[in-house]
Amino acid sequence: MSESHLMGFLVLFLSVLPTESTIGILNSINDLKKIPFGQSVPKHSLVLLHWFANTIGFDNNDLIELTFEPSNGDYGTHHYGNYEGVLDRLPPGQQYYTLGNINPMININGISLPSYVAGNVNHLLGSEELNRARIIFSLLDQDTVGQVFITQHYEANQGLGTGYDPVHSYQITIDLLRVLRVFSLDRRQHSDMSEIAVNIGSGINDHELSSIGNTWGQLACVGLLLFIVINERNTPCRPNRAREPKRPPKCNVREPKLPPKQNFRQPKPPPIPNIRVLASPPKRNVRASVTSHISVNIPENDINFEELSVRASVTPHISVNIPENDINLRPPNQDWDNVQCCNKCWCAFKICGLIVGIVIAISITIKICLYLP
Repeated sequence: MSESHLMGFLVLFLSVLPTESTIGILNSINDLKKIPFGQSVPKHSLVLLHWFANTIGFDNNDLIELTFEPSNGDYGTHHYGNYEGVLDRLPPGQQYYTLGNINPMININGISLPSYVAGNVNHLLGSEELNRARIIFSLLDQDTVGQVFITQHYEANQGLGTGYDPVHSYQITIDLLRVLRVFSLDRRQHSDMSEIAVNIGSGINDHELSSIGNTWGQLACVGLLLFIVINERNTPCRPNRAREPKRPPKCNVREPKLPPKQNFRQPKPPPIPNIRVLASPPKRNVRASVTSHISVNIPENDINFEELSVRASVTPHISVNIPENDINLRPPNQDWDNVQCCNKCWCAFKICGLIVGIVIAISITIKICLYLP
């Protein structure tokens, strides 16, 4: 086998192998905010996705069920061959279907798309180029859906034909489809829309809700979805709360000037009195085995007590704290020692006098007895 035959066989073998696409996966409203709707992706893709999520159903096994017959061409559904290789190749027995063509000639044999999907809200979408948005889904069996994607045709000015743009193709998870079902057309009251905004975590306020309700009418939930995904995406720093009322502008009024402070001299403090501290009492006789704790509280001031003289009306305040313990202290009066000493001497003197008196009385009695006959 020649080298050219080997290369041809290798190319054919590689083309048969299944390949994995690199398209993004959208799982939440925050993921939708990352898609450039209104810029390189038409807003009509979001409207079409809203309709699809609220048209399908879910079985007990959490699988997507179709509520229409794609083989009958309902909503313009037809087979998609994936010839561009935008999506992964499906296993045998499964195939892709696409829908979203709003051309009225497409939906003659089956159920037509609702008017708001078919382009009646074009004036609310900014007059963008319609009939570019598409939804692709894989069919596992007769009515069970495997995967869901949103995609779009190239723009007419790009000159790339009618193929699908792989750069702006995204897979939609079941979780996101469930969230989009919250924006059902049955919930168009102001209270319902406010509840949706709170559950989604939107920062929309009552004024904006009223404006959406007045503009979109019965399609208010669709307008709310577009507002949350597109408008709040463009204001990422928007607080998640109602808008505060504007405060009136401050009047340019000059504040009255305060009168200048007068330079008043503060009065001089009174002179410090010339106080002489009395001599402290002599130290008490304390037993050697016991030590007493004495703390003296003297007011803190800068007065030299040794150089002050005493005035009759001023006496210093000295407090002495002596703990209560068994200390044998003599009375604080020094004269008491003298009194005790005199009392002892007087007692000794009286005893001596009594003894002398008794001796004299005995001697006199003896003499009298000697001289008696």
